[in-house]
Amino acid sequence: STDAPASSPPALPLPADVAAMAAEARTRLNGLPQVDYQATLSAKLRIAREVFRRAGDDALLCAAFLEWESAQEEWLLPYSVFCALRDTFGHAEHWRWGDLAAPTMDRLRAMAALHPRAGGAGGEGAPLEPSPVAREASFWRWLQWQLHLQLGAAARYATSRRVVLKGDLPIGVDKGSVDTWVHPELFRMDKRTGAPPDAFDPNGQNWGFPTYNWEAMSRDGYAWWRRRLAGLSQYFSAYRIDHILGFFRIWEMPEGTTTGLLGRFRPSVPLWRDELEAQGVWDFDRLCEPFITEELVEEVFGEELAPLVMGVTEDVGHGRLRLVSGLHTEELICEVLGAGCEEGALRAERKGGCGYSASA
Repeated sequence: STDAPASSPPALPLPADVAAMAAEARTRLNGLPQVDYQATLSAKLRIAREVFRRAGDDALLCAAFLEWESAQEEWLLPYSVFCALRDTFGHAEHWRWGDLAAPTMDRLRAMAALHPRAGGAGGEGAPLEPSPVAREASFWRWLQWQLHLQLGAAARYATSRRVVLKGDLPIGVDKGSVDTWVHPELFRMDKRTGAPPDAFDPNGQNWGFPTYNWEAMSRDGYAWWRRRLAGLSQYFSAYRIDHILGFFRIWEMPEGTTTGLLGRFRPSVPLWRDELEAQGVWDFDRLCEPFITEELVEEVFGEELAPLVMGVTEDVGHGRLRLVSGLHTEELICEVLGAGCEEGALRAERKGGCGYSASA
């Protein structure tokens, strides 16, 4: 390392062996009949880690990097620690991370400290070695810096050539993401997003994303969305918001669903009991409970699978069946039925979806 940080980002020319590694990966991956996204990501990360390792402390002492890192701390620090913990635990289900499931910024700063001292945060004790999580988190901050520089340069070049770049903004975020880890109050974590049954898919769509808690977001003027849009505006002149209708209403399912059949629009206008009765509707169980009959089971699942389904239902009279106690979600039903669940869904799809809706 140097006595004083550099005033501009250090050049990172690829050493000959690393350049050869990149060339080999490019040739191999470009020669595939279709894009292998996982292999491509793995190759790029392997090369980036090698460049970072060789750059050493200089990679993190650049004055421009330190200034950018400080300005972006609100999202960059949680993101880098999240990535490090995700790889440490081997999964992104942060609600299973024990006492790390509810982080604070002070806790994150302590975990990411590259120059910790005995005595904890603010301690005056002897210097300690950074933890493996801190080292790993520093790589992810450096990588975001490199991506920022490269995409920014590409955007400026496009602008100089009178080319407009349009960015993509998906409406949802994954349940196992840094956003839901740091700001769970902004999401309905026990719900899932999707699309209702239609001609494209009679079982509907279940994307697995939590829906937004718009009431909570409104309390600070939708700051989370403002930060997200401001970040994209550094590189793009326009946005494509995937499923922009989700700002006005979204198809929402309960946790534990595997299809889009059990959802409803949120927000939506409810139907009241007296309104239904005025239209001659009286069998409210038919509307609110799974409608299962032996005939439907045989029609949807066929002779081979019907006995399996019958084994998880019980007779309630009037030719109706109900699921046995404990099977109250689609996920639990599929766990019991195994391959029969998928086969039933395919059969129902061919029949228009109504049969599987009843069995689920």
